[in-house]
Amino acid sequence: MILDALIITLPIVVGGVLHMMAVAKGWLRPMATPINTAAFGPNKTWRGVLLMPLFTILGAYLTVLVADQLDTKLYAWLSTHSALILGTALGLGYIVMELPNSFIKRRLGIPAGEAPKKHAWLFVLIDQWDSAIGFGLVYWLLTDVPTQTVILMVLLFPLVALTVKRILFLIRWKEKSV
Repeated sequence: MILDALIITLPIVVGGVLHMMAVAKGWLRPMATPINTAAFGPNKTWRGVLLMPLFTILGAYLTVLVADQLDTKLYAWLSTHSALILGTALGLGYIVMELPNSFIKRRLGIPAGEAPKKHAWLFVLIDQWDSAIGFGLVYWLLTDVPTQTVILMVLLFPLVALTVKRILFLIRWKEKSV
């Protein structure tokens, strides 16, 4: 079950890594326009709205290929929809669930990309869980992945995300390691 939970993070990991590469390389710079700076801050852009679902489709295809090669039920659970539909939905679920957290942080006066000094660890954790809940809901609604596996994936995702973010920081595709 832990392996399945980790494998189903792959679409978002691929989508997120490719999105950070696009940001670092300045791809589609004209689309790097904030959705609504006052509501969400400058980092939530139309480029992300476009690229996260597109890149997550690639991650979904990869995940289905990996699941097909493994001796688990994961392939059958994931194959209820095409990787195109699943990847798009996962990418959108990721994006949509980040917005309320950004909105709340702007209302609290927390600058974009920052955590408050007090309880910083809690905000870092919430920053990982918001999107995990979004794509977890997509898995729960669109696939036959067991609820326990989806919950485990949501619980494990902060470790996965923080590890990936650290690697992206080390290769200079991300400005901060968290």
